[in-house]
Amino acid sequence: MNKLALIIYREWITRVRRRAFIIGTLMVPVLLGLGVGLGAWLENAEMEENKVLVVDLSGMITFWDDTRQAYLPICPECFPEREQLEYRFADAALSDDEFLLSDFTSMVLLDDAILQHGQAKNLYEKSPSITAQNAIERDLAAAIERFKVKEELSLDYEVYKRLKTKVSLVGEDIITKDGNATGRSIIGFVFSLFMFMQIMVYGMHVMRGVIEEKANRIVEVIISVVRPMELLAGKIIGIGLVGVTQVIALTVLGFLVFQVGGQALEVSGVLTSASNEAVELDFETWMASNDLLGFVLEVNWPLMVVCALAYFAAGFFIYAALFAAIGSAVEQESDAQYLMLPAMLPLFAAYITAVMAIQNPEGQVAVIGSFVPLTAPILMLIRLPLGVAWWELMLSLLGVLATAYGFVLVSARIFRTGILMHGKKITVRELFRWVRHD
Repeated sequence: MNKLALIIYREWITRVRRRAFIIGTLMVPVLLGLGVGLGAWLENAEMEENKVLVVDLSGMITFWDDTRQAYLPICPECFPEREQLEYRFADAALSDDEFLLSDFTSMVLLDDAILQHGQAKNLYEKSPSITAQNAIERDLAAAIERFKVKEELSLDYEVYKRLKTKVSLVGEDIITKDGNATGRSIIGFVFSLFMFMQIMVYGMHVMRGVIEEKANRIVEVIISVVRPMELLAGKIIGIGLVGVTQVIALTVLGFLVFQVGGQALEVSGVLTSASNEAVELDFETWMASNDLLGFVLEVNWPLMVVCALAYFAAGFFIYAALFAAIGSAVEQESDAQYLMLPAMLPLFAAYITAVMAIQNPEGQVAVIGSFVPLTAPILMLIRLPLGVAWWELMLSLLGVLATAYGFVLVSARIFRTGILMHGKKITVRELFRWVRHD
């Protein structure tokens, strides 16, 4: 085994054997599986039993029924029967003590003011769930709407209901015929966020490794048998392979969690059709029919994983070379903080742009940023789930690779001089002199 291969292997094996690396890698798919399971459970979980007393102080939505000796809603269909939500109506509020002694979970007070500001007071001992509160708000809104229409003598409610229209936009790319662009851009953002974290974490590993070896004078022994360029390349490649190993491990574990978790959910009977709760679905069909999760199946996952690995490798070389140069130019890690800021600015700019690009992934800023080598590893992954022309992908990736090669060459010139420099404050002018020196 040659010297470069030995350095790569040492940098890789010493990190992947660490308990923190193994635990951290295993925790990600476990948390992912728990998140998917929790989402499915929350969507299908029944809300707690709620018994609501609606106090109609102004008589807008209720009337007294002599036959049943009770107040009833003028619009019965506005308050549909639900298994976990029951309504009672009154014209006067209960006192605090009476309410606490009753079996009501909420008491809603309605008066004429709701017609102006659209708000009603909801009194409770225990806060209702968001699902229950949304259902109560929808039912009351429908009843108040019915009252308003009734007050307009020229309006007939049945005619009004036929005229009332709710518009929602269903997006579709005219070329690819794909929809759910926003959902897929969120997947792209998750990939770009993961890329940002990986480059930052493993880039810092490179810098710390260089600083430690320089401080311990170990590097002076190493470069007696290895050229500085080989040592730098071995460090970057070895630590980069640790990141690649983690990405591959997370991909495999994520796939296994998806398959095993899907089978577990199928066996549990949690996955049912939205239109018919008696019909049980397999996991993939359930996801395809789910408005919130269906877009996940539309993503070209093999392409995403391959491109993520390629952009990580190329992007990591850029920033790892910068961090290695910084590490070789300082005596201790605290001194490196001042030089790290300009090196990290493009990475942070890419992350901020990625956050904004969720709303407009095909916007001009995101498109231009996906071709700028310092930001492309982050921003191209935002656009990729939406569909990118092959030439755009290749042009962007080649730009990142060419920049990485140039950065490694520049970093090597700083590294070979700075790694042996001790007890001297390094200036920016001196760094440029090292770069120009052949």
